[in-house]
Amino acid sequence: MDQDKYNKTHAVFARLYLFYLGLLPALATFAVLWAYGYPLYFCLFMGGVAAVGVYLATVMSYTPIPQSLPWLLLALLDGPFFVLLSLRNNFHPLAFAIEGFIIDGGAIWVSILFLAFVSPLPTREQRIASIMIMLVIVGLMGSLFWPYWQEFLWGNWDRIFWLVVGIVQATWLNYGRFQRAEVIRQESDGSILFVVGLLIIWLIAMIAGANLYEAGVALPY
Repeated sequence: MDQDKYNKTHAVFARLYLFYLGLLPALATFAVLWAYGYPLYFCLFMGGVAAVGVYLATVMSYTPIPQSLPWLLLALLDGPFFVLLSLRNNFHPLAFAIEGFIIDGGAIWVSILFLAFVSPLPTREQRIASIMIMLVIVGLMGSLFWPYWQEFLWGNWDRIFWLVVGIVQATWLNYGRFQRAEVIRQESDGSILFVVGLLIIWLIAMIAGANLYEAGVALPY
């Protein structure tokens, strides 16, 4: 492959990588709400906007694109790889999005939470505030995915093992990125449009999933 083709291929997979990470919250939320609904939609809306906004801003601002195509493919496929290991014996029609977000979304929030605990910066009060916000976010997301966990994961220790391995691996990578505190993409690069656009998609997915559940439309399984 000549250099021009290599660069074009790398650019395609780089965009795919960012959009894969960016669309996971919407796909997972849609899937879980369609299957189980949620008792407090207003709380989900308020907390979800904050949670998904933090996730998307982190993905866009602090997630570097590996310059080597093989490493880029590894970064793109590592989360799906652990999901496939988890799903090999039991398959929910929308489980790929749900468990993919459990791994990649969970890893980002756990990384930020851990960094807030160990970093001396910026100030003690700001770090405490960050810790409280991230604990609320993790709790909210945990309550959203809890019915799926109970139905498909509770007691299935082999599946839980692979999800935990995926979260640990992704957390280790993300923590190294966040610790450097290097902003990869600026607003001038279109990052704000990326965040706002995908946040709107998440809101549409949330409304669509909730409406399908309330209408009693059955999942295709």
